[in-house]
Amino acid sequence: MSKTIVSVSKKGNSVWRMYYYDIDEYDNTWKFFSEKINPLLVWFYKLKKQKLYNNICDICGNEWKFYKKRFEKMPNECFECNPDQATT
Repeated sequence: MSKTIVSVSKKGNSVWRMYYYDIDEYDNTWKFFSEKINPLLVWFYKLKKQKLYNNICDICGNEWKFYKKRFEKMPNECFECNPDQATT
């Protein structure tokens, strides 16, 4: 699984940082990390940033949460009703 980037920012006159979720190699859990990045790569990581959304399934009516990038379409069906959607 790749990094789920949630924020790119800097505080004051410090260095740019990327904040993301990833699976920890040691205990295999979902953890929050930060990493210093090159100022030239700031816009690249800002475009890769993902946001947590809520939506209601059109088929079963259940509410579910998912991460979506800026230019992806909003899914109308949950991953239980349409498992093919989880891979795209």
